[in-house]
Amino acid sequence: MSDNLYEILGVNNQASQDEIKLAYKKLAVKYHPDKNKGNEEAEKKFKDISNAYNVLTNENEKQKYDANSQEQQFYRGGMGGMGGMGGMGGHEDIFEHFFSRGGGFGSSGGFSHFHAGMGGRGGNRSESRKCDSVNKTINITLEDVYDGINKTMSISVKKYCMSCNKKCEKCDGKGIIHQVKNLGIFQQVFASSCENCNSLGTVINAVKSCKECNGNGTYMKENNASLIIPQGIDENFKTVFKDLGEQPKNSNSTPGDLIFDFNILEHKHFIRKGNDLQYKCDISFIDSVLGQDISIPYFKETININTKIFGVLCHGKKYLLEGKGLPIINTKNKGNMFIEFNITYPKMKNEDNVAELRKLLEKTFY
Repeated sequence: MSDNLYEILGVNNQASQDEIKLAYKKLAVKYHPDKNKGNEEAEKKFKDISNAYNVLTNENEKQKYDANSQEQQFYRGGMGGMGGMGGMGGHEDIFEHFFSRGGGFGSSGGFSHFHAGMGGRGGNRSESRKCDSVNKTINITLEDVYDGINKTMSISVKKYCMSCNKKCEKCDGKGIIHQVKNLGIFQQVFASSCENCNSLGTVINAVKSCKECNGNGTYMKENNASLIIPQGIDENFKTVFKDLGEQPKNSNSTPGDLIFDFNILEHKHFIRKGNDLQYKCDISFIDSVLGQDISIPYFKETININTKIFGVLCHGKKYLLEGKGLPIINTKNKGNMFIEFNITYPKMKNEDNVAELRKLLEKTFY
C-alpha cells in the first residue's frame, strides 16, 4: 500500500471532503478487523486508511500535509524499514539484534521473547520498536447506534520530550542488561532489569529552560480526530486512531495506536437482539380483544398503531413490525421490531351477563 495518504484512500489530492468520506467508508467496510479476523495485512490496511482519513478530514492537518512534504513522514507513522545487518562482531551486536526491551532470557534462564529475521548484508542495522496500543472504552447509546456518529473529538496524548529524555548509557537504551557466562562449550545468557532507568531504556535529564516540556520531561499534546461510527454497530466494533497510543521515549520507537471499543448502554424502551428490537407494552384484557391505539417512541419518530392489526392479542406472544429495528451496518436495510403484550386480566364482577356477553362476542367475531 502506498505511503501517500490520498493514494491510501484511492482519491486524488483535489478530492472533496465528501469524496474522501465515501472512499474511507468503502475501504473501512472491506478491511474492517471484524471481517478479516486473523488477517494482519487487513488490520494494517485498516489502520492506514483510518490514519489517512483522520488527517485529510482535519483541515489544519490536511493543510500541513499538503504544504510540507517532509511532514508526510510523520503522518505515515514511518521510521523506515529494518536496515541490513553489517558484519556482526562480538556479543553486543548479537544482543542488539536478538533481544528487545522486555524480552530475552529471564533471570531464571527461561526464554521469553525472541526477535529473529535478518535484513540484507551491508549498510547500517536499524532497530525500531512500535510502542503499545492503548485501548479505551466509550459508552454510547442505542440512539448513537441508530443514527451513527460523526464528530470531531479532542484526544490528549502524553508526549515524551526528546530533548530531555536521554538514552540510558548503562543498558544502551534497552532497559535490560545481558550477561554471558561460559559453561564449558556452551554459553548461557542472563538478563536482568536495568536499575538505572527502571527498565525504561531512558533517563530524564530535564532542563528547566526547555520550551517544549518546561523541564518536566513530558508534555500533553491535543489532537483533533474525527470519530466516525456507521449506523448499526454492535459491541464488537472497534475504531483505530493511528499513532495516538503509547508515545516513544526515544528515537528508536514509533508511536502506538489508540483503539476505541464501544459499550452500548441499556435503553429505557427497547431490548436489542442483533439488529432487531424488542418492545414490551401493557394492555388491558378488553383492549387486547377489541383493539387499542398505542404509540411507540421509536428514536426520532413515533410509531402509532392500533392493535387490531394483530387480531385478538395473546399474552406474552411477540408481534412483528417489519423494518422497525436497527440499521444493518453498511446497508440501507433495518431489522424488525417485536412487540410483546402484557395483558392484565380482570376478575368477573357479574356472572349474570355472561350468556348475553357470549352471544355478543359470537356476533362480533368470526
